[in-house]
Amino acid sequence: MSKYEPLPRFLASVGGVAHRLSFVEIEEILGFPLPKSAYQHEAWWSNNATGHSHARAWLSSGWRTEAVDLTSKKVTFQRQNGVAPHDPWGCMAGTITIMPGLDLTAPTGEVWNAEQGGLIGE
Repeated sequence: MSKYEPLPRFLASVGGVAHRLSFVEIEEILGFPLPKSAYQHEAWWSNNATGHSHARAWLSSGWRTEAVDLTSKKVTFQRQNGVAPHDPWGCMAGTITIMPGLDLTAPTGEVWNAEQGGLIGE
């Protein structure tokens, strides 16, 4: 378990799709001070989980950071509607409806060019 786990637990308890928090509020949720780099560099708040346990904590629970403001020391967490951040097709979630009873694995009877030894566009 990451030491940043209290943050996604807190975010799971809030309603809505976005939640703006001050750095001080985040520290209260975590129970320890944020590192100096969180106050000095927007990159600390990036949504890059590679090698960053803090980002991995919010990303793996369906949140992303946006609108980092180092001057006012605030950041917005945006809910990702249950789409995993590593899912390249997540942007299409909910855009297609498959009718009940339709078997997507059933043969269509269509013969492809490749099956006939043809090339694309022939």
